[in-house]
Amino acid sequence: MRIKSEKTIMKTEQEFKQLVRKKIAGYYTSEGYYTRAIERIASVREEIIGLIQSVKKVDTTKLLEYMDSSGFFYRPSGPSRKHHPFPGGLAEHSLGVFRFVEEWNNMTPEERKNSELYNFNLSTKRVFCNIFTEKMEPDDMVLAAICHDLCKADMFYFKGRSILAHHREDSGHSRLSKRRLMRYGVKGLDCQEILLAVETHMHLFSYSSEKEVMRTRLKGRKSMLAIAVWAADKLDASIHPGKKTTRPSSNNTNRQN
Repeated sequence: MRIKSEKTIMKTEQEFKQLVRKKIAGYYTSEGYYTRAIERIASVREEIIGLIQSVKKVDTTKLLEYMDSSGFFYRPSGPSRKHHPFPGGLAEHSLGVFRFVEEWNNMTPEERKNSELYNFNLSTKRVFCNIFTEKMEPDDMVLAAICHDLCKADMFYFKGRSILAHHREDSGHSRLSKRRLMRYGVKGLDCQEILLAVETHMHLFSYSSEKEVMRTRLKGRKSMLAIAVWAADKLDASIHPGKKTTRPSSNNTNRQN
């Protein structure tokens, strides 16, 4: 069955699976791995589409069309040295960040202090210490968490077992993701918190000699959404680390050989 909206008709599940099989050809060593990977990718796609379609704050038609046509759902989050370097890694990471943010939002103040997100490192303890009672808007959580790496949808591609880049990934990808969101309809006064969280998710607590960049980061440090997305991004990235990291993965479903 096709996924329909007012302005676009997205791929059917079968069409999507056929496209993914073609795009990741040569990556795995057996048909069984392809079958499991494609099923997982299709499942994550279905969940993300449902979340994006639930947003009421803005019209997400163009955003969904871009995500489906750009390869967002089957691309890796980065090359092998980065986190989630496998087919579907970008979407899986994006959904993982949303789940951490949503889980945090649903906790009581006492539960938050004992949560994995809070206790992940000393930085999260410092920045969360005075804002345990805040709640985030559902639409804001969905768009900021799932789309924080939106620009990576067309950044990497597969060539056999290798992950190659169309263009260089750098620290500007957070700002590029913000601009991509605005291009596809997430803009206006009601969306400023979302755009701030996306723009600052990489270096929220880093110093910048650029005054405008630093002002934006200082503003983000006062936003519960920006802090939550920043922390959830770091925590979820540790689940599927790249080859050069030493942290063990808690789940070996990434690149099966």
